[in-house]
Amino acid sequence: MKFPPKIITVLLFTLPLLSTQPVNAYSVCGLKREEASFKTKSYLITICPGEASYQMIITYPDGTGYKRISAQKEGNKYRGSTQDHNYIIDPKQLIIGTDGQDPLKEKVVKK
Repeated sequence: MKFPPKIITVLLFTLPLLSTQPVNAYSVCGLKREEASFKTKSYLITICPGEASYQMIITYPDGTGYKRISAQKEGNKYRGSTQDHNYIIDPKQLIIGTDGQDPLKEKVVKK
């Protein structure tokens, strides 16, 4: 079977594009590896390295409810704040505080 010259030229230029190249992606942290991750009954929390500090990524177990919060590391704890809530996570528990209300506390079930 003979191919016309145009088809051969196209094949020669497209075959290298079809080769497999390694791809690096590390979940919600993009190309950076996660620093830590925690799971509670209601949340998945991933700590990613950021530019000047860390990023706390908070989602629900089904992957919805994505929040990205700037966070600082203090010993084995990470803390971050939004306009409405303060978040503290360590290997034992997650605390979500709101001014004027009792904080929500959940045990870490997997780290």
